[in-house]
Amino acid sequence: MWPDGRNFGEALNDWMDGVSGSLDVPEVLVGDSAAASADFLLCALISRLQASESESEGGRRAGDGTDAEATAGGPIWWTGKTATAERAASANLVAGIASDFDSVHYLAGGHLAAFLTPSLFPGPGVPVDDMLRIQAVATEFGVRLGQAVKDQVRAHAFHVTPIIGGLSAVYALARRSGLPVDRIRWCLRLYLSTYRSDYQLLGSDGRMYQMGQAMRQAHGVVVEGGVHSNIDRRAAGEWWQPFSVMGVPMNTQSKESEQWLSSSGATTLKSAPCCAYFFETLAAVADLRRRVPAGALRQLHVHVPRYALAAHRGSTGVTWLDPFDLVHNIAICWVLGRDAWTPLAELPTDVVERAARLITLHEVSDRTAAAVTAVMSDGVVTASAETIHKETGRGSTYPALQRKAEIVSGHLNGEWRQLAAANDPRRLLCRLLDVCGEQPGGAPVTAGGLQ
Repeated sequence: MWPDGRNFGEALNDWMDGVSGSLDVPEVLVGDSAAASADFLLCALISRLQASESESEGGRRAGDGTDAEATAGGPIWWTGKTATAERAASANLVAGIASDFDSVHYLAGGHLAAFLTPSLFPGPGVPVDDMLRIQAVATEFGVRLGQAVKDQVRAHAFHVTPIIGGLSAVYALARRSGLPVDRIRWCLRLYLSTYRSDYQLLGSDGRMYQMGQAMRQAHGVVVEGGVHSNIDRRAAGEWWQPFSVMGVPMNTQSKESEQWLSSSGATTLKSAPCCAYFFETLAAVADLRRRVPAGALRQLHVHVPRYALAAHRGSTGVTWLDPFDLVHNIAICWVLGRDAWTPLAELPTDVVERAARLITLHEVSDRTAAAVTAVMSDGVVTASAETIHKETGRGSTYPALQRKAEIVSGHLNGEWRQLAAANDPRRLLCRLLDVCGEQPGGAPVTAGGLQ
């Protein structure tokens, strides 16, 4: 018995025992899973439509390094190529996260759909309704685990998404394979025993490698762990133990809840292709931009909470589509006058660069809201009032999903343009799965979307 009674790991074991059979998953969570997966497929399609500046300069493309000549297990979405299930899932994950436009589940602390969608929806022909229910249960697993460990894990410089997302993928893949719950715990332990992460790799190709490697590891431990004849049952029963080296006290309690903790917070669909920690700051910038008097900008001072500034990575100049460059994204926000755009937005690169040179970042405490002050060429100074957070997740029509579907449709030709109505996420998901094994019928958007 742990010093303070049942810890988060034991609570998760009890929960896994309770959901090991058939499930009556709330429809609102099934719908949320459909929206998250449809959104992720759209993000991958956007990546395939782009011919980024980094690619033309010899940079790494989303999906490079896959073994397309290997035994076919599933399509590499939107390329017309196939690969083993493990390789295809890794390539599809990288395509979906390439512009950091994919959804976030804040209760879990990371991008769950990035791991669950490529794992459960590899291509056409999957039983969509069954997989959506597994996705909803795996999301619940990720939320319960994330609520217990995400803050400590991040505080000790680990990247939450490949840890929580990878473990959620292990859980989903193991359930899809019909493994008993004790074998699922063994697979979770195998993953934690061999996979580590580094939060400092954000904003580089290291992040892409890290996430792809986590996906390959998730597939590998389920394939191998599912057939191991000699397993350590005590280690499997305490699969969460490796979290101790990530700074998580072993007496950490689980958050009390009913069966569906994930029902208290929906997946957030992104309104801009950048780190979600920047959204509060961008909302403040956009709000001020709408109120400034006419005239040229001389200086823009942006006061950013410490947690958001920690995710900022300055552009190296290779590409101006760095989702972790806060200055770059503030510049786009200011020029557009709004805090919603896609990687396909068309702005002259030199205009964004000129705006970026006028921006100065100032760190404030996490308890302080983002604030912006603009100094105009005529000397007029205008400051923001309060931060406005715009909800882009669950709603009667999933507004962010609808916008993405409409924008992507505008770049496609022929019947590709006929994407299903995005206010029905399941229908949109099915339509995207039907054609994800093909190359998109539209001309690529050049120069990384900034033209």
